[in-house]
Amino acid sequence: MVTQLDVAKRAGVGRRTVSHVVTGFPYVNQGVRERVLAAIEELGYVPNRAAQQLRTGRSGVIALTVPDIGVGYFGELGNLVVEEAAAHGLGTVVAQTRGSRTRELAEVERILALQPDGLIMSPIDLTAADLESIADRTSVALIGEQFVDGPQHPIAIDNVKAASDVVEHLISSGRTRIVFLGMLGDSPRFNALRRTGYLAALERADLAAAPGVEVADFTTADGFDAGGALAARIANGESIDAIFCVTDEVAIGVVRALHDAGLRVPADVAVAGFDDIVEGRHSTPRLTTISPDKREIARRAVAVLLGEEVGRDEIGYRLEVRESTSG
Repeated sequence: MVTQLDVAKRAGVGRRTVSHVVTGFPYVNQGVRERVLAAIEELGYVPNRAAQQLRTGRSGVIALTVPDIGVGYFGELGNLVVEEAAAHGLGTVVAQTRGSRTRELAEVERILALQPDGLIMSPIDLTAADLESIADRTSVALIGEQFVDGPQHPIAIDNVKAASDVVEHLISSGRTRIVFLGMLGDSPRFNALRRTGYLAALERADLAAAPGVEVADFTTADGFDAGGALAARIANGESIDAIFCVTDEVAIGVVRALHDAGLRVPADVAVAGFDDIVEGRHSTPRLTTISPDKREIARRAVAVLLGEEVGRDEIGYRLEVRESTSG
C-alpha cells in the first residue's frame, strides 16, 4: 500500500506537507502542491478518508444530487462541480433522483451515511420542511429555482427575465404567433417561471399566446413528439411562426420533427431553447438559447459548502442568438 511517506519521498517534501495537500489546507506553496499532486498520481496514492476525518473533522468529500445526470444541462453542471471541488482538494459523490420526493429523500439518506462535508442539491419535489431537516444534518447549497421564496436563497438565474428576453428577441424578429412548449402547470418551478416570462413578454407586446403543447418530460424524444403535433397543426392551417422550448433538449427534438415535416427552421418557424447545452451549440441549425453562467453556479455552490459568503445576487446569463431564429 502506498503511504503518505512514499508520496513525500517522491515529491521531496515532508509527510506533513503531503497531509496538508490531501486535506485541502490552503497555505501550501503552489509549486509544492503541484509536486505533491503529481507524486500522488504517479504512485496511485489513495488517502485513508476515515483516518483523515478523525484528524480534521472533515471527510474531504462533498455530494451532488440532480434530477438526471444524463440530461445535458445537469451533465455539464455536474462536471463543473466535480472540477471545482477537486480544485479545493475535495472528491464528489453524485446521485440522481429523477425528481421524485421518495427518491430524493432516499438518495440523501445514502449520502449522509457517508458523512460528507456538504451537499449540493437541485431538488424538484422536496418540501421546505424536508430541506430544513437535511440542512440540520449537513451544509447545503441549493442550485435551481425550487425554493426561491424559502429561507435559503438558491443559486440560480432570473428565469422569468431570461425567458422574457428570449420571447422579446422572437418578437423583434417579426414573430407574432409564438408557442410555449413545456409543461403547462405550476410544477416543476423552473418550467412555471419560464412560462411566466413567456406570457409577460407577449403581454407587453400586446400579443396573444398561441395554444401550447404539454410535454410529459424534458427530453429530446418528448420534444420530437410535441414538435410533430405542432407540425400537424401548422399543416392544418394554424398560424405558428415561433416556438419557445423550456429546455434545449426539448428544442432539439422539435427542430428534428419540423425538419421531418418539411418545415424550415427558422424560415418557416423559429425555435429557441434554454440552458445552452453543447448539443445545441453544434446542432443544425445551431440553437438560440439562454446561457446561464454554469461555471459561476458551480463555484458558488462549492464555496457555500466551504463556509464562504457568496451573497444573494442572481447568477448572470446571456441570450445566445444563433441560426435557429436568425437564419
